[in-house]
Amino acid sequence: MRRWRTRYRGLSGKTLVLVLFLLLLLIFMILERNVKPALAAIAETRARLLAVEAITEVVESEIVQTVKYQDLMFIHKDTQSRPVLIQPNTIEISRLAARTAEQVKERLRALEDQEIQIPLGQVTGSHLLANVGPRIKVSVMPVGSVSVNLINVMEEAGINQTLHKIILEVNAKIKIVVPLLVAETSVQHQVLLSQAVIVGDVPDTLFQLQMQK
Repeated sequence: MRRWRTRYRGLSGKTLVLVLFLLLLLIFMILERNVKPALAAIAETRARLLAVEAITEVVESEIVQTVKYQDLMFIHKDTQSRPVLIQPNTIEISRLAARTAEQVKERLRALEDQEIQIPLGQVTGSHLLANVGPRIKVSVMPVGSVSVNLINVMEEAGINQTLHKIILEVNAKIKIVVPLLVAETSVQHQVLLSQAVIVGDVPDTLFQLQMQK
């Protein structure tokens, strides 16, 4: 009789452990299926915002403040001072693109030392629970090279006047690392680099600034 009870109790203990294991496994699967997409979306939004802020800080403080329109473009005029050719200073533009790309890469590398923490309650989407629960750490790491494009934009600025804008576009890839997820995302940001008003008709010969680094 005692042996039977011992075997029964041992069997009950094993069954209980198995039930608990299956229950925990089910909870984990539910959390992974429901929480993972929400966590990924929040982490990506936070990481992209952090990367854009870093790119903006570098471009506006280190690049835009040091560049003038006449450094990038040559406007050739005829004897009547009418613009006949707008030619980019390719040497200066290449130098600018290389400097921008390198400084952006250095700034993005510094993001590895910054921690993004997301409260678990924020994943639920509830405003009441947004700051509740343990903090989930998000790491951001740059991936690959940074590309820099210079783009022409022409806008009417009045009678017989055209506003020529030079837009600096930075493209980068970052890796987002959170529990249960490792993902990559692209970040693109445009900043007005320089501009000038051209008096007279815009010449047909306008070199495009689709230069990349």
